[in-house]
Amino acid sequence: MRNATQTRKDKMIYLLIRKFHIKDSGMKPEYRVEKFTDNVDEANKFLSALTLLEESKHISWHIVSHDFNEPLVLTKEVA
Repeated sequence: MRNATQTRKDKMIYLLIRKFHIKDSGMKPEYRVEKFTDNVDEANKFLSALTLLEESKHISWHIVSHDFNEPLVLTKEVA
C-alpha cells in the first residue's frame, strides 16, 4: 500500500526553465520551458548538462517542480 508521500511523488513533474535576461537593459526576463520529466534525477542531469553547455551570460537554467495539487504559478524564485 502506498503512503501519501509516494502518491504525491508519483504526480510530481520537473520543468527545466530557460531564462533569458539582459541585465540593466530595461527588458523583462523571458522564460521558456525547454524540457519536462517526472524523474528528479533526469531533471538534475539535464540541468547540469544545459548549464555546462550554455555559453551566453544572458541565459540561465532552473528546475521548477510541480505536484499538480495546485495551479502552477512561477514566482520570483525562478527569477
